[in-house]
Formats: sequence, structure tokens, C-alpha cells
Amino acid sequence: MNNSIKKILFLGPKGTYSEFAAEKFREKLGLKQEFEPVSTITKIIETIDADSSLAAILPIENSIEGIVRATLDGLFSAENDIKIQAQTQINIENCLISFSKKEEITHIISHPQPLSQCQKYISANFGKDIILEGASSTAAATASLRERGRGFASIGNELCAKMYGIPVIEKNINDNKDNQTRFILTSINDFKIENKTRTSLVFSTLQKPGALACALEVFKKHNINLIYIESRPSKKVLGEYNFFVDLDKDINKLDETLNELSTVTQYYRILGSYPIM
Repeated sequence: MNNSIKKILFLGPKGTYSEFAAEKFREKLGLKQEFEPVSTITKIIETIDADSSLAAILPIENSIEGIVRATLDGLFSAENDIKIQAQTQINIENCLISFSKKEEITHIISHPQPLSQCQKYISANFGKDIILEGASSTAAATASLRERGRGFASIGNELCAKMYGIPVIEKNINDNKDNQTRFILTSINDFKIENKTRTSLVFSTLQKPGALACALEVFKKHNINLIYIESRPSKKVLGEYNFFVDLDKDINKLDETLNELSTVTQYYRILGSYPIM
């Protein structure tokens, strides 16, 4: 384990699913570092990009809402080579939390993803005049209820509600009960974790017809399974995209594949080769 890492950041405040993921990484990897909450994903990535003695735990994909764009775009745009060191999954069980009775609720606060994950529940249980308010995290939304008047509720997790002493009105309100989020441990310095079974990379295609098909054909030719693919605007030229892919191979088994990929793309960059916790 890399002792040069002094502190590990997570999306705060305390009580978020990111903190739960941090504790799971601590258990699985025997992490001894202090965990510190930071208010936004963008701020976390900027901070670890500027200090190689820091690491971070970030949400990267939800099974219902898909990719967490702030995480993916942040990894793409970082000035230094931030790498994924490990990955884990956390079950998401959203709750309705409030000091008010359910029939008194006029405002619901949460991170945009849980609000989207509970759309059917909100529509079925509240009128068209319900006001939805975004927050930087579910924990921040729940903590804010202590300063709000009657009629405010949050969508968050049960442990966070207990932490702040706020009643849970209803549990497991997800529209889809099989709701999970993938979290990644990231840093510039290598944690030197063994048993790597997955590799993530980003590439940009040549600007010509069939360029993406040519890139994907490389993976097919070398019998590489693409677990995930996501396109994101390059933010440099309109119509130019970066493609993020997950492969079920250790980076040490991809030499021939990557050599060929370099001939049919503008560039590629390894985002990490890592184990699944």
C-alpha cells in the first residue's frame, strides 16, 4: 500500500454514500489514512490534481441514471495523470426524511440524481405544486433541514437521517429497487493494489466516417470485452467526442491491443487498471 498518500477525500458532508464507499475501501484495502469530506466533485478533482499526496473516492456511475458527468469530465480534464486505483459498488436505498408530516411537505431537497431516481414516487405521493430543490449531496440536503421551516423534506439515506436526528418518513422510495452506484478510488500516486481485473481508458477518434467503428473493431479483433462505453464532448471542438471505455482485462495484457488502437485514434489515455472490491 502506498504510504505517500496522506489523506483521502470524499464527496461530503459526512453521511453521504461516498462516505459509505470510503469505509468499504478502508475495510477491503486496510486504509489507514484520514478521510475528509469536500463539498463538490469538481473541487475534489481540482484538489487531488494539485497535490499528489491526496487521493479521492468519487461516484462514477449509477445503475439507473448512468454516468456521473462531473467525475468523468474531471478525470478527462485534469492536468496530471489521475488514475483509478480500485472500484466498488454501494446499494442505494433512498428515504424521505423530514421533521414534518408527509402531508405537510411542500419542498423536497436532494442531489439531482436521487431526485431523478425517485420521480415516480414523488409524482404518486405529492401534488404538481411540489417544489424540488437541488443540493450538492444527499447529506447536505438532509443537514439543511435543521435550518428550514415546516414543509421541507430531503431524499437521502437512513444513517444520515439518524446522524442529524431527523425522522425518516418512508424508506426505500427508489422507483427501481435494484439501485447501485459505482465508486472509484483515485490518485496520482499508485496504491500498488494487486489482482487487477479491469482497465478504463479514454480515446478520441480520427475525424472521418467510420472512425469509431474502426476503433471498436480493434477490441473485437483482440477478443476484448467492452463492459462499458460512454461518449462525452471534448469541449474543444463542436462535434468532437471523447469515448470512455471499461475493459475486462489487466493493462499488462493489452499491449498489442493498445498498439493497434493508437493507429486508428487521435489519442488514447489509460485512466487506470484496478481490482473490483
